[in-house]
Amino acid sequence: MIKGFCSKPTSGHDRFKSEVEFLNYAQMVAPEFVPKLLHADELDRSVVLEYIEGERFEEGRPPSSESVDQAITFMRYLNEDQEVARQNLSCSAAEGFLRLTEHLENIDQRLKLMDVEHVPEIFKREAQQLIDASKEQLIRLQKRIEHLLSQGHCKDALDPLERCISPSDFGFHNAIGTHTGVKFIDFEFAGWDDPAKAVADFDLQPKVPITPRKQDLAKALPGWKTRHSVRYKVLAPILELKWACIVLGLLDPSKWAEMSRINPSRSLESALQAKLRLAETYLLKD
Repeated sequence: MIKGFCSKPTSGHDRFKSEVEFLNYAQMVAPEFVPKLLHADELDRSVVLEYIEGERFEEGRPPSSESVDQAITFMRYLNEDQEVARQNLSCSAAEGFLRLTEHLENIDQRLKLMDVEHVPEIFKREAQQLIDASKEQLIRLQKRIEHLLSQGHCKDALDPLERCISPSDFGFHNAIGTHTGVKFIDFEFAGWDDPAKAVADFDLQPKVPITPRKQDLAKALPGWKTRHSVRYKVLAPILELKWACIVLGLLDPSKWAEMSRINPSRSLESALQAKLRLAETYLLKD
């Protein structure tokens, strides 16, 4: 399989470098869970990967407990020896912010890009309601975090030495089931990350949901109960709102235009309708 990358890194994160570094490292510590990196071309910014025979996991259908156990084992292998990891990985995960407040700022930036003028009239009212609900939730979270920090319940910044190795965008939407077990793919956002974020993102990714959300991935990370579990409880609601914003990405006019250029035959209206339904599961809870 050949995978190409943009000629220039976007937003300061080099996807090509992250993919290559992570695959080389994973091949050392957890080779059974990733495809082999056969060749990496820095000039063309492309990689050649081993072909994997198997089936993708079905969207909307939770993976089996056996598959989840394999994901946990993969994460454990990645984080067993921090010294080896530091020697072989330099990249930070995409949006691997060290501060809780940085996550809130990121959500605010995403919301400022959203509008409804470019979407079909039939969806305008619902889309605006979801934008408004997201903004209201952001205000609540900002007040909550400000209160928790002022009371000393948690720290805003994570010590960089407490970060873990994360595949990032980690879940069964980026996995293939084979006769020998699960193989994970797509590591262009991988790197050093906040353990609480890594676990929360694994729980929250919507395409192949982990049900119920149990923080199972935390079993793979040392020091979870003593250092990271409190941070998870604080960060998870923030990331839940962020996932809603990611799902609502088509409300950004530039992304709508980009999708129209990439695949003009695709019905963006039907895609938007599905995204609005999905965003409601994050935002409009009883």
